[in-house]
Amino acid sequence: MQPQTGGITPKLVTLETQKRTPKTFVLYEEYSQSDILETVRTRKLEYENATPERRKELEDAVEVEVKNFRSWLVESKRLEPSTAHYYAIALKSLLLGLPTGVQIAQLFNTVLDNL
Repeated sequence: MQPQTGGITPKLVTLETQKRTPKTFVLYEEYSQSDILETVRTRKLEYENATPERRKELEDAVEVEVKNFRSWLVESKRLEPSTAHYYAIALKSLLLGLPTGVQIAQLFNTVLDNL
């Protein structure tokens, strides 16, 4: 079964035009030294065109990246481990190019801002 990722491009355009970018995105761009929107576009295409075996490899790589991002947040940004965990998890589906990643990141951003 193929994931439904066709709607991500309009959502990314909406994200590009929003005045307030989720803090998770800003932190990830600092961490990765790359534009989050370009990263998502590239990974979306790669994930959509991947074989099941390659998808597993991509998912495993994202798990490692999320773990490393979380560690970076704790060590470099001095975030509490629980806060760093939520910022990292908010990126997980986005880094696979899945459309729900934008909404998840925005939801976590709202929740963390209100703590």
